[in-house]
Amino acid sequence: MSARLATRLAAAVVLLAATLISGPTTADLVSASTAYQAGDYTKAFQDFSEMARLGQPTAQYDLAVMYLRGEGTRQSDIYAYAWASLAAANGVEHAKELADHVRPGLAPGSEKIAADIMADYGNAMLDARLNPKLVESEAATDRDARNHCWPTRLAPTTYPDVYRARWVEGEVYVEFSVMPDGRSRIPRIIYAVPAGAFDATVRNSLLKSEFTPPPAGQPPRRCTLFYRFVLRPGSGIATPALDKLVNETLTKAQAGDPNAQMLYGMLLAGLPQLHKPRSQALPWFLKAAQAGQPTAQFQVGYSMLNGWGCECEVNKGLDWLRRAAQSGQPDAEVALAAYALRGEPDEERGRQAKLWLEQAAASGSRDGKLYLAALLAASSGATRDPKRALTLLEEVFRGVDDDPTAYEIRAAAEANAGEFRDAVKTEQKALAKARALRWDTAPLQDRLGHYVANQPWHGSLLDF
Repeated sequence: MSARLATRLAAAVVLLAATLISGPTTADLVSASTAYQAGDYTKAFQDFSEMARLGQPTAQYDLAVMYLRGEGTRQSDIYAYAWASLAAANGVEHAKELADHVRPGLAPGSEKIAADIMADYGNAMLDARLNPKLVESEAATDRDARNHCWPTRLAPTTYPDVYRARWVEGEVYVEFSVMPDGRSRIPRIIYAVPAGAFDATVRNSLLKSEFTPPPAGQPPRRCTLFYRFVLRPGSGIATPALDKLVNETLTKAQAGDPNAQMLYGMLLAGLPQLHKPRSQALPWFLKAAQAGQPTAQFQVGYSMLNGWGCECEVNKGLDWLRRAAQSGQPDAEVALAAYALRGEPDEERGRQAKLWLEQAAASGSRDGKLYLAALLAASSGATRDPKRALTLLEEVFRGVDDDPTAYEIRAAAEANAGEFRDAVKTEQKALAKARALRWDTAPLQDRLGHYVANQPWHGSLLDF
């Protein structure tokens, strides 16, 4: 890689600010504490219980206190002792003091009951039932894989004039696939501040950038990158002191701040400059996930579903994805839909996928609308709805004219509506734009052949 390219990459792919968007993440710990302070012990008890059962140490200690005082639940020294002991084992200050205070007053046989509770929610059981199994030996190969996420040609990002004029700065964390042709597909914006401000320029940059392709015969490689947009007089996009901000975030993460834990995991996963394997990011995602952070829960579940830095454990991964989706996390909803559509899905799985995508789309998720449009356009079952696919497509790609994916979905919808002449013209536009981006056009040629023969095409348009 040239020195010039490395400099440009360092200027574009950088550290996120230390403050995350306010949302369900710390809202679980904070709202539980707020409810407790307001005297809403029922809500506080429910929230602390949920997090404690996931292994969150602070919640385990707070739950022990509530059991001891009988707040929001029936008073129980046994449960107070059990949860305080678990919190102590997880390093919570004063938790051992609480357990030692309660223990002498336990009735005979109570310690056995407490031990059973501790066994159900101890780290060993959580590891077996829920937590990822890290692949420590992957460090070298994973680090090599991360190198494939460095672009061999980085297309520049453009600072939107409206935000430059207002001196608005921002950050974007994006996931995308690197195809066998070395080009990226379907970038998914996982985190953006301000929401939507810099998404388009990041997607446009990735669409036109080139990457080292995966080894021959290997599937597309999932990659993550950070972009930060910082205004400096006369300098456009600038890079802050990376080491300083990484260390500051790590300090906050080590102090137990779930937002910082989530952020630090993103930094390790998304900054190629750090040369860290995914297995080192995953424990930080897990800490934040245990605190109720939906995006962290998505990261844990998605990693486990794909064996990203850990063993591939589908059932555990789906568990975390469902937890995130139940909190309205759109990336988890899209991931669950994609899982339901794997292989050759029957109509029931198609309906399940549509339900998840409808929820994501209803929340305003661009990716939810995109995947739903693709499903409605090219599905072979009862979920097919070409007219609505075109409506959603207009919402997703309004003002975007250079992404072949938009034309691919439109052509499939037109063909499934019986408008084959329009489908041919639209697919030809998709081909022209794909050639300009130097994509592998074989799949597009295949679909064009169907439309020329007055045949619809059914399948996954977003199987990247």
